[in-house]
Amino acid sequence: MPTFQTLPRFTADLQHLTAAQRRRFRRVVLDAFVPDLRTGRQFRPGLRETRGFADS
Repeated sequence: MPTFQTLPRFTADLQHLTAAQRRRFRRVVLDAFVPDLRTGRQFRPGLRETRGFADS
């Protein structure tokens, strides 16, 4: 049973990457993202998205 869904936006963004960027993306997924998922710990800081909050 899949535990993820590939969204059209992801597919479109991936198609716009150069071959070198795709290789780098795949390498980061295999060397950092997947191991972090397997250990169950938080993602390392380099993989986290930094979000700023709008002033209200």
